[in-house]
Amino acid sequence: MNKDQIKIKHDESDAKRAKIEENVVVYGDDSVFIHDPTETNISIDSIVDSLKIEQFFKLVDKKLEPNYFLCIKINNDKIIEACAKAQKEILVKNPDLAKANVKTDTLHVTLLAFYLRDEEEIQLFNTKLEENRSLFQVVNNFELTFQGISTFRDQVVYVDLIKDDHFKNLITFQKNLVKVAQLMNIPLFEKKFTPHLTLMKLSKAKILLKKGIKKINKELYEHIEDSHFGIEPVLNIHMCSIREKESDSLFYKTYWKFELNKI
Repeated sequence: MNKDQIKIKHDESDAKRAKIEENVVVYGDDSVFIHDPTETNISIDSIVDSLKIEQFFKLVDKKLEPNYFLCIKINNDKIIEACAKAQKEILVKNPDLAKANVKTDTLHVTLLAFYLRDEEEIQLFNTKLEENRSLFQVVNNFELTFQGISTFRDQVVYVDLIKDDHFKNLITFQKNLVKVAQLMNIPLFEKKFTPHLTLMKLSKAKILLKKGIKKINKELYEHIEDSHFGIEPVLNIHMCSIREKESDSLFYKTYWKFELNKI
């Protein structure tokens, strides 16, 4: 059995399995095959692929999680350097937070996080965007201005965006991405879109909780919270894997780019 990618089939006769979406593909070490009880001569050991029964049902009940995302990749060196400088300023006051740092090679603004089953859906999403380019005419001369440092409940520290006309275009642009995703019935995971550029997040370093660090205090960055970081022209958006990185770079594996200058 291939553990990297195995299709899960829906068995309506089993309450445990009734929650699973038909033909869902689960990636990675958690991959299992759910047996159709109408089939015969297949042992439960082969069905769960050497997993304990308790582990098997735990995986079956697990909700879908996002495995891909659309984003605006940060390419402006001035922004990247400014983010690295801000991280260093914070670490001067609390070096332990180094483990919470986001690598500057991966800086991006997430537009959508979602679940796709396979390569076919990955390419279909791109096709649907191309077919609906008229929705994205608002993005001519589109750019993002990064200024100020904010936080989500002291758990995430991020660079904020200036709320100008370009920001309004970004909001409209993201809403139209959602419309295209809905055409495909793609499972989405954001309840509210808050554009931001993450600098640090505690969820990256569970070990900090053991040290008693449960939040990133505002006092660590209040002396730079009004800093200007730079302007990023938006020329394209990246379709990336949450779980994979590029072999020749530190950025997330990119399956395709949606070029905006074609509009």
